[in-house]
Amino acid sequence: MIDGIDNGRRELTALGDALTNAERKRVGSASPTALAARLMRVARHFPGSVDHALMWQITDLVAGRDIGDAYKLTIIRMGWASILQAEFKAHGLRIVGAETVRPQARAA
Repeated sequence: MIDGIDNGRRELTALGDALTNAERKRVGSASPTALAARLMRVARHFPGSVDHALMWQITDLVAGRDIGDAYKLTIIRMGWASILQAEFKAHGLRIVGAETVRPQARAA
């Protein structure tokens, strides 16, 4: 990661929350275009975890008018999940703000 582990993880977590709000159509949620831009900012923190081709494809699809907002949110969520999965494989499960790593942690 470029700018520090905690900063990147916080941004990744905040993007996940923003995606959830947009998917649930909450008042004040961000547009797919704004979320795609935010995904690009998050991706720069994790250069080894994301492929440039994936980011170009996401940007192209979200900027186009061929698909609806619900599909655009799904595509952005997939980009977010690919970064999250790559970071999990590389560093294990980490809680934002925690000092310790739990590589053996499992989902319930």
